[in-house]
Amino acid sequence: MIVSKPVSKIASQPVSKVTKPSKAKTSPASKSAAPQLSASRESIRERAFHIYQSRGSQPGNDVHDWLHAEHQLLAR
Repeated sequence: MIVSKPVSKIASQPVSKVTKPSKAKTSPASKSAAPQLSASRESIRERAFHIYQSRGSQPGNDVHDWLHAEHQLLAR
């Protein structure tokens, strides 16, 4: 058998405060990191496309091509 509290007791219990998470302050260095990241993504994309073309443009290995390009470019 399920026993529940009367509605009046539930409503009279204190509600905990919900606080908003504080916004982290970003430093100027972290703002400049985003353009560098997109530039490296672009170079990885281009390298992955060249790898795709060197394989005869056969579909189905896009993830492998991307990871191979990342490995090649980040190993420098």
